[in-house]
Amino acid sequence: MDELYHGIKKYDDNFILNVWAPKIKNMQLHLLDKNKKIIMHDAPYGFKSAVFPGHFGEKYKIIADGVEIPDPASRFQPEGINGPSQIINPDYNFIHNKWRVYDMNDTIIEEIHIGTFTKYGTYRGAEEKLEHFEDMGINTLEIMPLSQFYGTRNWGYDGVFPYAPAFSYGTPDELKHFIDRAHEYNINVILDVVYNHAGPLGNILPLLGPYFSDQHKNPWGPTFNFDGPFSDPVRSFILQNVIYWINEYKFDGLRLDAIHSIYDSSPVNIIKEISLIAKQFGEKHNRKIKIVAETDKNDSSLVKSVKNCGYGLDAHWNDDFHHSIFTYLSGENAGYYSDYGGPEHIIRCLKYGYDYNGVYSNYLHKVRGTVFKNMPKNRLIVCDSNHDQIGNRAFGERPLKILGDKKFKFFAGMIILSPFTPMLFQGEEYGEVSPFLFFVDPPDKKFAESVFNGRKSEFSDFSWSQDVPNPADIQTFINSKLTWNESDMYVNYYKTLISLRKKYVSEKYKLYMPEKNVIKIGYENASVYFSLSEKDVKINGHGIIYTTSKNNIINKFDILIKLN
Repeated sequence: MDELYHGIKKYDDNFILNVWAPKIKNMQLHLLDKNKKIIMHDAPYGFKSAVFPGHFGEKYKIIADGVEIPDPASRFQPEGINGPSQIINPDYNFIHNKWRVYDMNDTIIEEIHIGTFTKYGTYRGAEEKLEHFEDMGINTLEIMPLSQFYGTRNWGYDGVFPYAPAFSYGTPDELKHFIDRAHEYNINVILDVVYNHAGPLGNILPLLGPYFSDQHKNPWGPTFNFDGPFSDPVRSFILQNVIYWINEYKFDGLRLDAIHSIYDSSPVNIIKEISLIAKQFGEKHNRKIKIVAETDKNDSSLVKSVKNCGYGLDAHWNDDFHHSIFTYLSGENAGYYSDYGGPEHIIRCLKYGYDYNGVYSNYLHKVRGTVFKNMPKNRLIVCDSNHDQIGNRAFGERPLKILGDKKFKFFAGMIILSPFTPMLFQGEEYGEVSPFLFFVDPPDKKFAESVFNGRKSEFSDFSWSQDVPNPADIQTFINSKLTWNESDMYVNYYKTLISLRKKYVSEKYKLYMPEKNVIKIGYENASVYFSLSEKDVKINGHGIIYTTSKNNIINKFDILIKLN
């Protein structure tokens, strides 16, 4: 509905600004370049609205009952969370209007953080590495959240302006240029978005109206009001944001952060509605839009089609597979890792999709998960590392450092040659050794100390030293930047794995155990063997196309592929 539009857009020869602010009696638009104030009038559903002459690039704020603040739907905050908003031209001359879009079975993802991905920490810097992904065979980038956060460095999950890409990475046009260039290489780009909470600093929404629930809580901050009184404009604020990113920026899809902490008892859940409107947009514009999500619920209804009473998502993250392999290889068993450890957990994932598929979790002290049934396993996204599994360790170590070469390569092989959709974390494909630490850029010492203390308390379930890097120290951020010291050994190994996946991994497969602790995945044209066995196992030598052993005899942590 047009009357529920949030933010600024062209209106004939003028502009119109709409702000949902039912708590505010008097509101003005303050055009800063002209130092001109314009009264905003009441509009339906608690909106304030003003039509005004202006120009792209003009800076402005709004004055809400005497308090000057940015536009909650600002398209850009060139000076950060407390600075002015800026009018951004939504039209961009994209050069590439046709590019390949990948089905889940063909998708190979790499998660990246723009600020640490290159020494520059910008969209322009990231552009320089697009050829690397093409050369590796990685066809989809998942970018960690971009919405404007406090300071200049952050993981991105502290955003408070959902429509404004962070100024420290570049301008909106530079982000569009990056996506356009990615499409030139037939690389898809997915954006990580945070609809479960808002960050702790710069959040102006509570001043304006009931954007947040007074019934539901989550660990990170106020959660959006998707089902209470006045929730319709809040839902439109988020749903419009979904279309905004895939329309104006041409993102190929969205990754919805931690949807287990999104609460909605409405007849149509907001997750399902996001999926529906994204698919409707795609059909209208002849584009395939992916909506994937992070969840810890092991809920198969998320990836069921809407017509089969599901939510219609394309895929969701499956932590069970990571935890099952990592605990087996590393021996770690603290915290939530205590639910895993033996090879049977790995086998259950390959057989059922989830390890915890309606079985009791000793860590949670309750039954966890649902039955995945016969849906394609590529609807589950798996990894040997991601920003959480590395960054939420005290010292941000990568699996290569924790496990050593052989186990790490075995881990990567199980991920990439599995029937699931594989996701890499920035740099792992060439043997990156730099950590990925938790970092922030707080405005004062008191806030910095609270973040540091909170960080240390998160590690209470683990046996890590409390002498952890300070998130507020700029060196913590610098140490997290990729070095790009590429190891030919790992580059060639990952290229081989990715090439083999594209050629032989099929949606249909059968699982076998030809020997104790030897896993055989029988795809349509080839079979992959993963050895967890302590003894030598001889595989029929006919048709072998790849092996990490020297012949057809495999031992623990060897991989072998042979034609059927």
